[in-house]
Amino acid sequence: MASKEIDPRSRSSMLSKKTSSSDSMRRPFGVVMLEVTQIIQKQKNLALETQDGSLDQDYFAPFFPCGEKETLDLKKLLTSRNDSVRDNKTGYQGIWFSFQLINGDIKQLREDNPHYVSLRDVPVAYRLGLSDIIMPGDVRNDLYITLLSGEFSRGTKTSDRNVEVTVRVCDEKGKIIPGVMKQGCGKSPLDEYRSVTYHHEAKPKWMETIKIALPIEEFKKAHVKFIFKHRSTNDVKDKNEKPFAMSFMKLMQDNGTTVLNTEHELIIYKIDSKKWQEDDYSYLSLQWQRIIGEELVKTWLYGMAPTNKDSFTISTTFCSTKLTQNAELLALLEWGWSGSTDTTTLRQCLEGLRRVPSEELMVFLQDTLDVLLEILMNSSTDDDSDNKVFEALVYVITIATDKNKHEAFQPVLDSYIQQNFHATLAYNKLIHVLKFYVEQGMDLQRQETLKKAMKCLQYIFKFIIRSRQLFVELYGRGQEEFEKSLQQLLEAMAKMMIHTLDSTLTVQAHCLKYITTTIPDIITNFDPVHMSQILVTMIDNLDPKRIPKQKLMTMNEIIHSELFKYPECRRVLLPSFIGHIRRLLAANEEVTDGEVIMRKEKKKAKLQQMLGTDNNAPFTDDRSLMEELELCVKILGDILDVLFSADVGPTQEDISLLTNEMLSDILTIVYKMTHDDPLNCKFVSVLVSLMRQMTERHFLSFLNCFQNQDELYNFLVELIMVIQDLISQPVFPSDWAEMILLQNSVIVKVLRQCSRVISERMRDPFKEIVWNNFFTCAINFITQPSLQLETFTQSKRNKILSRYRDMRRETAIEIKSLWFSLGQHKIRFVASSGGGQCMVGPFLEMTMIPDVELRKATIPIFFDMMQCEYYSQRDQGKNGPPDMARNKQKIKGKFTEFETEMLEKLDHLVEGGHGDEHYREVFKHMVGALCEEHATMREPGLKLVNTVSRLMDRLLQYRTIMNTPDNSAETRMSCTVNLLDFYSEINRKELYLRYVYKLSELHLACDNYTEAGYTLLQHASLLRWAHEALQTSLRSPIHPHLGYHDDLKEKLYNEVISFFDKGKMWEDALKLCKELMQQYEEVTMNYTKLSELLTRMASFYKNIMNPQNLRPEPEYFRVAYYGRGFPAFLQNRVFVYRGNGYERLGDFTSRILDQFPNAELMKKLTPPSDEVKESPQQFIQISKVDCVMREDKYSSPSVSEQIQRYYRANHVNIFTYSRPFHRGQKDPSNEFATLCIEKTTLVTSYSLPGILRCFPVIRTKFIELSPLENAIETMNNVNADVRDLVKKYSRDHTLPLDPLTRKISGMVDPAVMGGITNYEKAFLCDEYRQSHPQDAEKLEDLQQLIAAQIPLLQAALHYHGLRVTEPIAALHDHMIASFCKMKQQVHEKYGVAVLPPELGIEEHSLRLQTQLSVNSDHSARSSHHYSGHDSIDVDAVELRTPKEESRPEGLRQSLTRGLHVFSGRSSEIMAMSLSSSQLSLARLSLSPGKVGGTLPRHHKVSMPNLGSYNGGSSKNVKKEKSFRTLLRRESFTSQREPSSQWFDRPESQVLPPQPIIELSEQLAPERPLRTDIERERRMSRPRSLTMTPSVSATPSPSLGSRESLMSTPTGSIYEEESPPPLPVKMRDQDSDSTSVRLSTMSLKPSATPGSPEVSPEPPKKPPRPDKNHNHEDSSMI
Repeated sequence: MASKEIDPRSRSSMLSKKTSSSDSMRRPFGVVMLEVTQIIQKQKNLALETQDGSLDQDYFAPFFPCGEKETLDLKKLLTSRNDSVRDNKTGYQGIWFSFQLINGDIKQLREDNPHYVSLRDVPVAYRLGLSDIIMPGDVRNDLYITLLSGEFSRGTKTSDRNVEVTVRVCDEKGKIIPGVMKQGCGKSPLDEYRSVTYHHEAKPKWMETIKIALPIEEFKKAHVKFIFKHRSTNDVKDKNEKPFAMSFMKLMQDNGTTVLNTEHELIIYKIDSKKWQEDDYSYLSLQWQRIIGEELVKTWLYGMAPTNKDSFTISTTFCSTKLTQNAELLALLEWGWSGSTDTTTLRQCLEGLRRVPSEELMVFLQDTLDVLLEILMNSSTDDDSDNKVFEALVYVITIATDKNKHEAFQPVLDSYIQQNFHATLAYNKLIHVLKFYVEQGMDLQRQETLKKAMKCLQYIFKFIIRSRQLFVELYGRGQEEFEKSLQQLLEAMAKMMIHTLDSTLTVQAHCLKYITTTIPDIITNFDPVHMSQILVTMIDNLDPKRIPKQKLMTMNEIIHSELFKYPECRRVLLPSFIGHIRRLLAANEEVTDGEVIMRKEKKKAKLQQMLGTDNNAPFTDDRSLMEELELCVKILGDILDVLFSADVGPTQEDISLLTNEMLSDILTIVYKMTHDDPLNCKFVSVLVSLMRQMTERHFLSFLNCFQNQDELYNFLVELIMVIQDLISQPVFPSDWAEMILLQNSVIVKVLRQCSRVISERMRDPFKEIVWNNFFTCAINFITQPSLQLETFTQSKRNKILSRYRDMRRETAIEIKSLWFSLGQHKIRFVASSGGGQCMVGPFLEMTMIPDVELRKATIPIFFDMMQCEYYSQRDQGKNGPPDMARNKQKIKGKFTEFETEMLEKLDHLVEGGHGDEHYREVFKHMVGALCEEHATMREPGLKLVNTVSRLMDRLLQYRTIMNTPDNSAETRMSCTVNLLDFYSEINRKELYLRYVYKLSELHLACDNYTEAGYTLLQHASLLRWAHEALQTSLRSPIHPHLGYHDDLKEKLYNEVISFFDKGKMWEDALKLCKELMQQYEEVTMNYTKLSELLTRMASFYKNIMNPQNLRPEPEYFRVAYYGRGFPAFLQNRVFVYRGNGYERLGDFTSRILDQFPNAELMKKLTPPSDEVKESPQQFIQISKVDCVMREDKYSSPSVSEQIQRYYRANHVNIFTYSRPFHRGQKDPSNEFATLCIEKTTLVTSYSLPGILRCFPVIRTKFIELSPLENAIETMNNVNADVRDLVKKYSRDHTLPLDPLTRKISGMVDPAVMGGITNYEKAFLCDEYRQSHPQDAEKLEDLQQLIAAQIPLLQAALHYHGLRVTEPIAALHDHMIASFCKMKQQVHEKYGVAVLPPELGIEEHSLRLQTQLSVNSDHSARSSHHYSGHDSIDVDAVELRTPKEESRPEGLRQSLTRGLHVFSGRSSEIMAMSLSSSQLSLARLSLSPGKVGGTLPRHHKVSMPNLGSYNGGSSKNVKKEKSFRTLLRRESFTSQREPSSQWFDRPESQVLPPQPIIELSEQLAPERPLRTDIERERRMSRPRSLTMTPSVSATPSPSLGSRESLMSTPTGSIYEEESPPPLPVKMRDQDSDSTSVRLSTMSLKPSATPGSPEVSPEPPKKPPRPDKNHNHEDSSMI
């Protein structure tokens, strides 16, 4: 607000005249409006964010139009028109505004920025009302008039008038005051204002506001005139129009106050234009405002007459700092200005002052205070009038200092006192009156005024002191009298504190609360020490139980006052404050006592339950106690803050006083407080601040106060425990780095002092607890995270070191010094056998801090510990503490306890992240050097150092592997086993078992149940079957409740058995079951568990022998890691891995390389060079190895294949692999002549499977085989493979035939490798015998192996022939032909060998066989390439190949080929090989009672010894259809249901042993030609029918025979000139087969000669499989 507004009439008169002479008519058109509140707030936020006030943004203000009769009321326009006008061409209509927010006063901004053009002509818009704060000197006198509405009659007009209002400001003589009206901010001043004219509107609503700015001296005489005129759109008529009415309003009321801020309904006076004179001011004597309910009498005076019909309403808002609208305030001001002495009027004015609204009073605050102080200063009346004036003054100050309403006026009051206050003699009256009220404090009538006076005490004393200063400036005398009167006043206030009545409690509280606010003013003219003494007296006079909280608050305010900065004042204040605080802390001590709190909580809960109150509502007593305690700690903290300041003078005495009086109490409170106590942090801050300011002299002075050693001991224990709690449970948040560092620096200083005192005064007698507590506390302090500088950034680390240095190093030096001062008591902290605390672990943690100097300074402590235990007394009592050997006592001579503790703590610490390679080297070097120099301890000491070094090496590897997420689970397992082996080597069971369970968890996470079981067995193997208590080292971390050997071993066995069961290692599980069975049966006699165990064992046996339980035979792989890039436990080492299930070499290689993505795979098995081994890179060599089964008992023929298969791939630790190479020049025609083999045998450290899926190779043996030896070994292996296959297929007829087919075909007809012919060319020749006479015996062995191959192949062909099917019948015939030729050659060259007896097969003649068929004289089958042979005895007749036999033209004569099978089990096997459909055919053909049977006549089954059957007519079409249906049914039944076998049929279905069955058929060399009918049929039918057989482990062996029965018969009477080739129908014999395709022609029997014609109609489709049938059993394409 401007201090003085410029007279608007000083503007240019020309502009004013031009504006007033304008005769234009204002018509309503529209409004452009924009809400700027949010814009301003947004600009403020942006300015705060960018720290820049010059933000310029554009905003759009839409245009709101209005009609001829619509008002310009903004609210109405906004509510009636939601959308602004939109122009189709230009879009929305409106105006763009640019807003720029600049903070600061406009005048100051113009001075600071003269170059800123925008600030030069900025209009100032004042608030439509007074400001919240009116500073002294601010002047404003503005009247805002708003034309609201009117109602006008037509008069002589035929329609409503077009009313225009003209507003003028006139003086008391009716003259216009020019240039005092403004239409808006920034507009030029006006002489008169014309309103908007509404067209034919009888009730116009203008809502137009104008501002009238008049000087104060002219405002009282002025009035506002309103003239109403009808306006016409016709200029001629408009000029002739005269005003038809007028109104006026006086600005001052009759009582001298200004017009009120409200709406006014003015009286409208009709004008007689003939009699009314515009410059006549006689109307001022008339009434101007309508009174509600009053009827006006129409009387013409001065050419005017009032009317009741018409009305005109305006509203006024007056903003003035000099003219008031309140009559009572005006009366007081006028009384003071008049200098009257009438006390009665004065009292009335003072009473009326209380009725003045507070807002009005604040506007005239300066004038009111001036009047009251002038009256008080110049009053010569009695004391009662002074009291009334004093009460009024207190009332005004109370309102001005009210924080709820007028808090902003306090600066106004302060400014008034310093700049505008002039009452130089007021201090005497104020002191006198205030003292009177204080002394009359017991008077209830004056207590209310005294309460208010105490609340205004600050400003009362400001008036007193300022008045005295002004007086001194004028006269300069009376200081002594002033100080005396002021001291009497203050002493009276101190004496008032003695009162104990409840009525005075509030006055005392107000006095204590506000007396501190007077200190800054009082001490400017009063002695500070006297003031301090009076304040102490005031506080001491108050009863201790009265308002303790306010007393503490007063003390705190005094501490923050200027008094406390003077050392002389502190000597007076501080002892008193400490005494009060100690008393309050003693009274509230139970608040910090945990046990007392618990008791009080129980009582409180019980009382709340009885009263039914809320449990969450705290009791008043407890709440007040906590508040007092909080104030106490706040006062202490503030005292220490003030004492730490630089401008308070010397503080040594003050800190000494605080230390001696408060340190013990604060320490006790912190010790008793819980961690979550809200005051804990504050008390800790006080403790840290106090100790921070304590010097060494303070510590010595304080500790010397403890003359009794027990008291000193208790204090030290309490102090160290508090420090320990602060370290272990920090009270400050972790991000308060500066506070935590400050606390740590204080702790270092305290620990240094404690170390000195403990060393001097706690050694005799020896106080073990305080020594132990100090070591533990100091080490915990060193190892706390906030001091680990390595974890901080470099800048933060440098900052900490520059300010606090490395506090860890300083503390470590103190620990070392204190350790070596222990003397003979060191052994108590090395050996824990005597019940003491072993410090090996804490010291080890301290020395592992990554600081070189700290490590070098503290590691020698370990050698001293080794010496202490080595020279300790050997035979000492178990109850007493350990002691050193003296005189001739025997020494212990070892340091086993130190070693045990060292290794155990080392394991935990390194795994937790402590220690590194540097520490291992420093420890090994320093302690090793000390042991080397010691004559007695040299050997055991170096051994321990070596053990620790090796352990750290492995632990660091383990930590690195475990903390690297890229490492695989197998790498982590191997690293864990590396530690296991070491702990097993040094016999540390507790550590060994710790990693056993970690390894087990790793296996279970990877579903390695077998390895997890073997891992747990490591623990079980350390236990005994005895009911003995477990040692601590043998307890299980997952079964801590089991405390006996047998209980834990049984539990572990059951878990291992479950793991073995999940891993399908039932053989190993049975071994454990047998051990448990013996325990249950013979020891514990627990038959319930025994029965459950036997049931479980039975299931294991069934699982082993059940062929449906497929157990994969894992392959084994050799993996060699070369190079220094691998972890240390893998570098240049070879491992044998056990593969995962069906994992093969390629998959395994990918898995290993994924674990080491940077490794390079070596392509050859040649040993690497030393350069590769020592390179920093990674090289991996992977190859497959074969197992070597050690136990021959499992290779017996009586042992089941399932068992042999298991032991071939499990429990092996010997593996072999071969590397071929050529010696000399390679023979291109026969590479076997120079092919040598390097056979490598690997022996692993443990058998696989085991606790790992891989084990390192501990021994390697290389054997080089010559080409001849290689041939012998190859033949041996081949014969063994054939022998195994014969065994398999003789026992299990469900096995797929494909492996056997491939094996035989590769041996009898080696199309690629050449077979034994290459061996004959290379070795079994005269040239080789002559050049290698030493190999005669080996050549003989080779010949025997070749000869032994013949009976094995013959047996294999036998079992192959039993299961041969139609698609491979020709291949089988070819293999027999090749074998016969091979057999003849081998017999001629190498003799005849005998079939191994363990196969149990009697050799019979072997015949060619294609497939099982039905004989017919007129039907024959094609045999592809090999056909036309008679039944040939292989032993007697040489087989002729198809090339040697000429083919006859046309249809060849059919030959019968039979099979003479082996006796014994051969008939059973033959029966098993028949399919269910074949057996059904046999039963149908042999059914008794059915003469004709069901088979067609041309199908014949030859069964010797059972007779033959051939019945029925060959032309029986019905039987042919029934046979066709039978074939269809059998075919689809076999697809949906597996064929029944001989071992799963009921006894009634099992056929008795039958003689040899010979099945014969006619063979045709070529496929017969199709008839025309058949060709048409074939073209009109689907080409084939595809069916998916049921999924099973192996395909049914009878499937091929069933196909042979359904094949299309040959022998049709129609022939083609060029028959089509025979389709190749090969069935996949493996278990992966997906479908079987049957020709549709195979469902139709052939037409043989003599049979009726075949119907040209196609056969019926086979029935569809059931939709509900299993999708695996039926799928048709």
